[in-house]
Amino acid sequence: MKKLLNSMKSTQSSKILIAFFILASTVFAVSACEEKGAAEKAGEQIDQSMDNARDSYKEGVEEVQDEVDDHS
Repeated sequence: MKKLLNSMKSTQSSKILIAFFILASTVFAVSACEEKGAAEKAGEQIDQSMDNARDSYKEGVEEVQDEVDDHS
């Protein structure tokens, strides 16, 4: 990068142009990664299923505890 800057005419506009291209390529690289693949979608569905199962379990435990407390 430094050699590129030294080889070019060292003007403010050329430095701005290089900075713009670096920024644009970074934005492009980040935006290209936003699409979810099949494995990521499946993983999210598994996570959601596990969360639902955990919530159902907790609700069941609370109901049993309430019944035990009511009959004690």
